[in-house]
Amino acid sequence: MTLETKDHERKSGFHIGVYSEFDFLIGYLRPELQFTNVKTQLEGSEISTNRIELPVSFGLKLFGPLSFFVGPTAYYSLSQKSSNYSFDAIKDKTTFGLHLGTRLNIGPVGIDLRYDRGLSPIQVNILTQNGVDVSGNLDSSPNQFTIGFSCKLK
Repeated sequence: MTLETKDHERKSGFHIGVYSEFDFLIGYLRPELQFTNVKTQLEGSEISTNRIELPVSFGLKLFGPLSFFVGPTAYYSLSQKSSNYSFDAIKDKTTFGLHLGTRLNIGPVGIDLRYDRGLSPIQVNILTQNGVDVSGNLDSSPNQFTIGFSCKLK
C-alpha cells in the first residue's frame, strides 16, 4: 500500500515553559523556552508529537497593555507516537519557523494569540498502518494558531 504525504485533520495540544523579557523604549525582546505536545487526528487515528521550541519575539507596545510581536522560532522534534501508525526516526530534528501575534498584559498576567508557521517540513516516514506495511510520509511542521497564558513571577 502506498500513501501520499498526509495532511492533519485536527490539532490540539499544550505548551509549558519559561520566558524572560527585556524592555526598551517602545518595545521589548522576549526569548522563550517551551515543551510542546500536539495531538493530531489523521484518518481517525491520534498522533502525538513532542518538541522543544525556542521562540524569540520582538515586540512593539501599541496601546498601553496591548502589543504586537514577531520573530523566529527554532523547533527540536523529540518524538511522534501513534497506536495505529509506526514511524521511522525523524531525520531532521531541528527546523526553523516564524511566529507573529498580539499580547495583552494585565498586571502580571499575559494573554497572547499567536500564529506559528514552520519554514521547512518536518518529514517522517510512515512504516506501517494498523500492522500493514505502507509507504508514505507525514509532515508535522507547525502551521497553527495558539492562545497562550503567562504569569510574571517577581
